[in-house]
Amino acid sequence: MDDKFETLKLNYKIHKYSSFSAHYVPENILVNNPSDQLSRWFTDSSTSSQFIVLKLDSPSIVETIKFGKYIKPHVSDLKKFQVFGGTDESNLSLLLTGGLRKDNVAEIFRLRHRTTEGLYLPVKYIKIVPLQSWGPVSNYTIWYVELEGKKQPEFISNVMETINMRKEEEAVRILLKHLRRRRYKDAFEALSRESGVQLEGHMQARLWNALVENGDYKLAERIFEESARDGELDWYMSWQPYTPEWRKLCGCSAQVEERLCCGEASPEVHSRPHDLSCVDRDPRLEGADVALNGNEAIENCFISCGTACANRPGPRGGHQLVVDPNTGTLYLFGGWNGTEDLDDLWSFDTITERWSLLCRHSGMLGGPSPRSCHKMVFDPINEKLYTIGRYLDNAQRTPANLNSDLYVYSVRSAEWSLVMSDTAATGGPRLVFDHQMCMDPDTSTIYVFGGRVLPANTEETASPQYSGLYAYYIQTCTWHQLLPDDHDLPAPQPRVSHSMLFHPIQRRLYIFAGQRNKEQLLDAWWYEAGSGRCGALCLGSCAPPAAGFTQRATVDPDTDEIFVLSGMSKEKDRRVYNTLWVLSLRRLTWSCVYRNEAVTPMEPRPRFAHQLVYDPVRKIHYLFGGNPGTASSPRLRLDDLWALRLTRPALSRVVDCARAALRESRYRELAADPAAAPEALDYLRHELSDVVDHGDPEQVSLSAIESRARAAAPRSRHRRANDELQVAKFQRLATALFAGRTRDECAPVSLSPRRVRALARRRAAVCAPADLARALAAVLGVDDTVPEATQPFEEATLPDVDTWDVGRDDEEPTPASGPGGAWDERAARIGLYERLAAYFRPSTVPPAADIMDLVAL
Repeated sequence: MDDKFETLKLNYKIHKYSSFSAHYVPENILVNNPSDQLSRWFTDSSTSSQFIVLKLDSPSIVETIKFGKYIKPHVSDLKKFQVFGGTDESNLSLLLTGGLRKDNVAEIFRLRHRTTEGLYLPVKYIKIVPLQSWGPVSNYTIWYVELEGKKQPEFISNVMETINMRKEEEAVRILLKHLRRRRYKDAFEALSRESGVQLEGHMQARLWNALVENGDYKLAERIFEESARDGELDWYMSWQPYTPEWRKLCGCSAQVEERLCCGEASPEVHSRPHDLSCVDRDPRLEGADVALNGNEAIENCFISCGTACANRPGPRGGHQLVVDPNTGTLYLFGGWNGTEDLDDLWSFDTITERWSLLCRHSGMLGGPSPRSCHKMVFDPINEKLYTIGRYLDNAQRTPANLNSDLYVYSVRSAEWSLVMSDTAATGGPRLVFDHQMCMDPDTSTIYVFGGRVLPANTEETASPQYSGLYAYYIQTCTWHQLLPDDHDLPAPQPRVSHSMLFHPIQRRLYIFAGQRNKEQLLDAWWYEAGSGRCGALCLGSCAPPAAGFTQRATVDPDTDEIFVLSGMSKEKDRRVYNTLWVLSLRRLTWSCVYRNEAVTPMEPRPRFAHQLVYDPVRKIHYLFGGNPGTASSPRLRLDDLWALRLTRPALSRVVDCARAALRESRYRELAADPAAAPEALDYLRHELSDVVDHGDPEQVSLSAIESRARAAAPRSRHRRANDELQVAKFQRLATALFAGRTRDECAPVSLSPRRVRALARRRAAVCAPADLARALAAVLGVDDTVPEATQPFEEATLPDVDTWDVGRDDEEPTPASGPGGAWDERAARIGLYERLAAYFRPSTVPPAADIMDLVAL
C-alpha cells in the first residue's frame, strides 16, 4: 500500500533539549550550513543525560534521518548515539543505535518504522540521545538533522486507524482475560461474541477448561502433547538459543602446528604504490607496514606438492568451499597459501571423512589458472561447479590477464571447461575480487554482486570502481545487469566484503554489510528474483553484528535464519576473534550464539579469510582454512576442517517439563488435603515418579549432586545438574504430605464491603506506578502509544484489574471447600496455566504464512 505514497522531507521544530553552550542553540540544526562553525547545537556537558527532542508538524512514518557535518572532521561529532520515536513524548521506542564517521560527509540512517507485528509505527516526536563523541572529553555537537518519510493524510489516517483498532483489540483481550479469571462466563462469552476477539487459540482455550475450570490434569497432559505434535509450540522453540557443537574432522597438519608454536623468520616485503589489497589474502592494516603479495624474492612454500599433501589439501586463505546438498560432499578450490595462488581441486566425503584430490593443477587441464579471492557455486541439479573472478597484484595486471573468465567443472565427467573467456564482452561483470556469488538451481541462474573491479590503468586505480548486480542464465549462456554501480535507486550500493545469500523458498537475495570506499556498511536488503522488487530490511532496535574482515554467511531456508561468522575485528586493535550471529527473518532480530577469542582443543582457532558453508539438508556448517593472524608468522595459513552443528532444546524436553509440572501440581493439591494423603502417596510413587529420571542410584544428597555437576563436561554440565536437581526436588516432595495446608497470608481473597472501602482509601493515598498506569492507558486508547507484540516465554507487562484485596478478614470468611479454601487451588492452577500457555504462539503474532509480508519492509 505504501508504494504509491512518495517519501517526503518532514518538517519539525525543536520541542525540548537538555542544554546548550553560548550561541550554539538547538535551532541551529534546522539549517544546513556546513561551512559555518557556529551553525550547530553544542551541549554544555558531556554527560550521558544530554538529549534533543524534535516535534513533527503531524504524525508521520519517519523512514530515514540525515546528519549533516562540518567541512572537516570535528572532535565533538557523535561517535555513538541513539534515536527514539513515538507519538507520546513520555513513551518512546528505540528506532536506531548508530554512530557517525569522523569525516565531513553527511550520513543517512534508516530508522525502524514498523512494529514487530509489521504495523507501521507513527511518530510525532523524535528524541536524539548522544552517547559518545570522537573527542575523549568533548561535549556533543549536531550540525544538521533532516527527516524523511511519509505524511500523506490518506496514508497516515489508515495507519492510525489500524493502530487504534489494534489497541482496542488488546484492550478487549485484557477485559476477556479478567472476566474469565473471575468466572464471569456469561459476560466473557458475550464480549467475545460481540467483539469478535479471541482471547487465545483453540488449544489454549481447551487447556484452560481442562486445567483451571475442571482440574482434569490427565486431559491437560493430553492437550499439551497434542499441541506439541500439531506444531503449536514451534514459535516458542524458534526463540530458544542455539548451543554450538564443534567437531574436528581434520586437524592442522604437523607443519602448520609447528609454525603456530614456533613462528617463522620471513623477509620483510613492502607493497607497491597504488597496489590493491585483498582481505582474503592480506588485509591492509592502518598504521602497519603489511606485506602484500608481490613478486619479491620470498621463501618457498613450506608445504611441497609431493607426498606431504598428497592425501589432503594444504593450508590456504581466500579459497572457495561449496557443499553438494544431495550427497553432503564438500568441494574446495584454489586459494592463497601465503606464498602463491593455488589451482588444486579437492572433494571431502562427509560420510567417510576423507579428502580426495580431483585435480592437482586445474590450469593445466583446461581449467582456471591459480587464483584467490574468487567465488564458486555448485549446481545441485546438473552437478557442476562454476567459478568467476580473482585477485591480481600490480605486476600481474596485463591486458591479457584482465579478462574475466568463467569456468565450469562437471562432477560427473570430472572435467573442466571454459564457458567464456571474458564475461564483460557478453554483458557480464568485469574482472572482480571480493565479490559474492549465488546460485538459483530451479531457474539455472547465477547471481554475481559487488566486488572491486581490477583497474586497467592508473586513472581507474585512483578512483575505485565496484561491480553491480548481474544475472547469468546458464541455459541461454547470457548475462543481464540488474543493478549498476553508483546508482540513486532504493537498492543496495555495490560493495566489497559483504554477504549475499539466495533463499530458495522465498526466492529472494539477501545482501548486507560490507565496505564501499572507506564507509563501513551495516545495511540489509532483499532483492526478489523474477520481479526485481527490492527493499531494505528494518531490523528494529537490535543492532547488527559489528563489521569485520571476511565475514561468512549462510542461510537455512527451513527456519528462515541467516548465520554470520565474523573474522578479524575492524577496530583499531585488529583483534582476531570469531563470533557467530543469527538473523531471524521471521522476527527481524539479531542474536549472538557463539564467540571465541581463545585457542582451545575443542573449538577452531580464531581466524579470518576462512570459508564457511552450510548443508541445509543435514543442518551442519563446515569451516576450512583461513589466516590465524599470527604476528610471528604473517604468511601462515590453516588447513583444518571443522563441523558445526547448532542445536536447540528438544521439543520432547519441553513436553517432559510440562508433564512434570502438571503432575507436581496435582500431587500438591492431593497432599494439601489430609483426607487424601493415601491417594497423594500413591500418586507420588507411581504417577509423579514416572516423569523423573532415576537412572543414577547415587543421587541421594544435594551436596553430592552439586559436586558431580561441577565435575561434568562443560557442554553437559548444565543439563546434568538440572536433571539431578529435579531428582532431589522429587525426593523432597514427600514432605508435603506431613506439612498439611497452611494459610498463605498473601493469597488473593474475594472482596467484601469492608475491603472495598479499604481498597478505595489505599488508592486515594498511594499513586499507582507510572509505568503500569501508562501501559493500561495505552491499550485503552487514552494516549497514542503503540503496543508491541509480547514475545514467547516473556511475562506480559499488562496490569491485571485489581478487584480483590489481600490478607485475612475475620468479618467475612473465605469460601472454602477444605481447610485452606478453594481460592488457593484455583490460583495455583491459573499460575500453572499461564506458564504452559507461554509455550504457545502469542495471539498478536502473525502466522508463518505472513513472513513474506513482514520481511518486505
